[in-house]
Amino acid sequence: MRLLACILALGVICGCVRRTIEITSEPEGALVWLNDREVGRTPCSIEFTYYGRYDVRLRRDGFEPISGFGDADEPAWDFVGADLVAEIIPAKLTSRVKWHFTMIPTDSDEAAVLERAKNLRSRLFEAPEIETAEAEVAQMQTAPVAPAPKDVLPMPSSVLPPSERPKD
Repeated sequence: MRLLACILALGVICGCVRRTIEITSEPEGALVWLNDREVGRTPCSIEFTYYGRYDVRLRRDGFEPISGFGDADEPAWDFVGADLVAEIIPAKLTSRVKWHFTMIPTDSDEAAVLERAKNLRSRLFEAPEIETAEAEVAQMQTAPVAPAPKDVLPMPSSVLPPSERPKD
């Protein structure tokens, strides 16, 4: 009976582990989705249960949207085995994962965007290194294959093209 009372008392005074992800952005006020669930605006704090990789999306008017991943890595005291002890000690433990995102302003000046596109297009078509690279690729496709040196093991016939396979 005393053992049962001790276990119940221990259960009542036990601590717990609080796991939170804190998401901030520059500038603040970006709308945040975590695993395709809207969770609030930055800065925000979300409680979670499982460590691992989360899909993160941020969006704010006037800035490029952000889409990527955030990793919630477990602390040394919260791995399998030690987490049981962490759950029953009479203390409030907190595991905080912090993610910060810097947002890039969108270029809303349509004329400037079109001008940059024209400049990039002209640089692309006037670039001599592209023509040189295309010529090198064409030369490699038509050049005969040099025979292997004598001291190198022959290639297995299974990887040779059908025209070069030895006839049985």
